[in-house]
Amino acid sequence: MDGMAAEGGGATKPQKPPGRGQLAAAALETLPDGVVSFDADLRVGLVSGRAAALLGIARTARHAQGVCDLLEASPRLDREAVAVLAAACLTATLPDADAEADLRLAGAPGLRFGIRRATQGTWVLAITPETVLAGGGGIDPLTGLSDRAMFEARLAAALDRPARRRGGTAVLLVDLDGIRAVNQVLGHAIGEDLLHAAARRLQAAVRDGDLVARMAGEEFAVLQGEVSDPAHAAALATRLVDLLGRAYLIAGETVVVTPRVGIALAPTDGAEAAQLLRRAAMARHEVPGEGHGGWRRFSPEMDARWQEARVMETALRRAVAEHEFELHYQPQVALPEGIVTGFEALIRWRHPERGLLAPSTFLPMAERLGLMRRIGAWVLREACAAATQWPGTLSVAVNLAPAQLEDGRLPETIAALLEECGLPPERLELEVTETVLLANGDGALSQLLALREAGVRIAMDDFGTGHSSLTQLRVFPFDRLKIDRSFVKDLPLGGDATAIVRAVTGLGRSLGIAVIAEGVETEAQLRELLAEGCEAAQGYLFGRPVPEAEVPAVIGALRAPALT
Repeated sequence: MDGMAAEGGGATKPQKPPGRGQLAAAALETLPDGVVSFDADLRVGLVSGRAAALLGIARTARHAQGVCDLLEASPRLDREAVAVLAAACLTATLPDADAEADLRLAGAPGLRFGIRRATQGTWVLAITPETVLAGGGGIDPLTGLSDRAMFEARLAAALDRPARRRGGTAVLLVDLDGIRAVNQVLGHAIGEDLLHAAARRLQAAVRDGDLVARMAGEEFAVLQGEVSDPAHAAALATRLVDLLGRAYLIAGETVVVTPRVGIALAPTDGAEAAQLLRRAAMARHEVPGEGHGGWRRFSPEMDARWQEARVMETALRRAVAEHEFELHYQPQVALPEGIVTGFEALIRWRHPERGLLAPSTFLPMAERLGLMRRIGAWVLREACAAATQWPGTLSVAVNLAPAQLEDGRLPETIAALLEECGLPPERLELEVTETVLLANGDGALSQLLALREAGVRIAMDDFGTGHSSLTQLRVFPFDRLKIDRSFVKDLPLGGDATAIVRAVTGLGRSLGIAVIAEGVETEAQLRELLAEGCEAAQGYLFGRPVPEAEVPAVIGALRAPALT
């Protein structure tokens, strides 16, 4: 027994050589196509792992007794495809049948089937993936995932399965916020590499039987089968948010995006493909765009909000066409005297049914609908025309939207507008946020430099709230910094807010940049600002935004020294 003792003192048993069945099964797993063997009674013999993956069936379904049972378990075959394939398999077993048969079925998108005799009394159903569907769909050329056409076809097939075989199906729509900014700032090549990396993470997060597709742009989708409990879809969504939200290293650049996932389950949330996709989109839309991302599952309340949003979108398009907007003007004053130096133009929407609406209720929607360029142009024209009626050197401040810088013609547009209105360029101040600068990259900076050289003043709005506010000061010579109202609100409490205001005012003095605090509402806030040497302010303490007709009265009230 020398050297033959196994662990534990027992003798090693001689290995039994693999049987013919084991060898056949092992050989099937090496084939690039999926293979299902069956006999003359349509009883299933061997099912390769590749066949199970292509059919999208669960591990337990691989042990189906008959061909019909196996095919009906597939979420990727509709009822007609199952019937046609089963009939073809039966026909192949007849004595006078052709030796080979090939099928492409509309109800089996992206798959091609072949039936061959293997041995006496045995046939095989070979399953091959097609890279392109009739009509141009199939594989997304950038990521190698399925495309929208393939996804919609597979989803329709899954929903068309017999009720006894249907189980649960989940649609997860995934959006990656931040990829557009990557394209604009770092270039489209890095953006495409980022999409590749995200696609790999998505594919790694799902089971073999699930389908991942790139729908369009930075939107992806997952078709999850055999969802017997909503918690299964929730677990997958949580995993996707975690994996996709982790930092990417692309061409030496560290990039982070924000994943938002919407879930809709069949049949609970809908029984039709279009309805499920729409409701998954509704759920995704409710995920906050800030933070680290997240997921939501569709609920009936979302449908009501969605319908209301569609009504608002229609009304907003009409408002742009019929000029239902108006500008209100809030005074900006010099400290410590409190004398008016200018006004900020703030847009309002005079809604026919809902009355006067604040910009926060409609501007995000206008940006999403691509209406901001027209709205921004209208605001500029109205504000400049109004400022020409004000006495002395009172200025008007106007907020710029990213869309206004997209075509690269803003300096020429504003120059023509100022000449038409007769307003000196130094009386116009354009306010930009970090978002505006990042969205348009070097193009934004070059246009703002041209405007500043022409005499227009440039202010950085919401200073201190962005990730790279200080970096922006290195690349652009701003005329003024606006301390965000969130810091001013907490001033009387001391702590971080006071430290930030002190730092910003000191930074402004060091760089020769004027500083103005917005959102000043109380005497206590004003005292803190004066103590820190802030030289200008804006807020309810000095005046609320008023229509153009009331501006002369505000000017009269704030022309004489009012504060000590």
